[in-house]
Amino acid sequence: MRPSLGSLVFFSTAMCLIPGLGTYLVYSRWLRPPIWPFEAKTAVLALMWALWLSVPLGAVGWHLLGHTRFSPLAAGLSWLGYFWLGVLFYAACALALSGLALWLAHFFCTPSLLLRQCVAATCALSVLSACAYGAWVAARGPRVVEHEVVLDKLSPAFDGFRVAVISDMHLGPTLGRAFSEKVVAQLNALDADVIAVLGDLADGSVYGLAEAVAPFQNLRAKHGVLFVTGNHEYFMGAQAWVAHLSALGFRVLANERVEITLPSPQGPGYPPARLAFAGIHDLMANRLTGAGLRSDLPAALEGWDKKTPLVLLSHQPGPWKQAQEAGVDLQLSGHTHGGQMWPFHFMVAWTTPRVQGFYRQGASLLYVTPGAGYWGPPLRVGAPPEIALLRLRAGGQGPV
Repeated sequence: MRPSLGSLVFFSTAMCLIPGLGTYLVYSRWLRPPIWPFEAKTAVLALMWALWLSVPLGAVGWHLLGHTRFSPLAAGLSWLGYFWLGVLFYAACALALSGLALWLAHFFCTPSLLLRQCVAATCALSVLSACAYGAWVAARGPRVVEHEVVLDKLSPAFDGFRVAVISDMHLGPTLGRAFSEKVVAQLNALDADVIAVLGDLADGSVYGLAEAVAPFQNLRAKHGVLFVTGNHEYFMGAQAWVAHLSALGFRVLANERVEITLPSPQGPGYPPARLAFAGIHDLMANRLTGAGLRSDLPAALEGWDKKTPLVLLSHQPGPWKQAQEAGVDLQLSGHTHGGQMWPFHFMVAWTTPRVQGFYRQGASLLYVTPGAGYWGPPLRVGAPPEIALLRLRAGGQGPV
């Protein structure tokens, strides 16, 4: 779905004004000493101009070209621009804290020029350190974390059943085929029974990112690769992505349910053991006209025998309350990125209280993964990317 002219103008204006103000503040507060040689001042000003312009050029360039083809130029500008946005985010935090500290210092003494310069240097060093660390964590890629999850209704036949969970890869301007190949190798090495892909796989059109997602046709799991849409799929044509991923071998759960059966542990002649997986389209489908898709949890659960344990795949944690009321045993979600860049997770928690990890309400469990990639700034601070391997246990055989 190509963005409208109005939304593109608004987006472009925001990408110019906000980073422009932030860049000016960084320059005026930290990079403009009282006396500076003309050549050095000119070089720093040119760098500031380049960093500022990389934000709108990279963002708008990708939004235009990402619908048609992959552009290395747009990708490079996007990485630089989004990285600079991350720097500006931490610079804003540092400027706010240093301003508060200097304001409080006025109650005890008048801060000297040397003290102000030391505070500015400390803030600048802290910002650069945070961004360097965040870039290293993001570039390193997702780690594998393992958890044991007890489901009371789970048959002993499924005890030890392994579900690999991955979400929010955000292939696009700064993550491409190399990242896909690494993720596929990690997932295949887990030899999982089921791989659950929870949406936000890509930030571009199918045509533009076909090469980047091609390695996913090599994903292997004993009982299949399950997929549900995320909100970002709807920005770039969800129906096209559903069709393309289906062709790659993904089992797209479009408000529907599948059941896996294993021989009964009681032996031949007894009913097989069952485990159900249901998946719903992302809530964004209900907000966009023309998407042609809807999120419908009741449709996904229709006809479900509640004696069969059920795992719900939902990109956003939001439907968990409705899932609890319906008797869902375990919901798997992403979307939050775990906040991605501390202390941004406080803002995420304000809109989505369940940010990362396990949550329990009665007999129902929710697991929120922080995701495998990143969106926007190529930084991960305090929320390292992950692939989760959940080992299901029959009731009473281990901790959550």
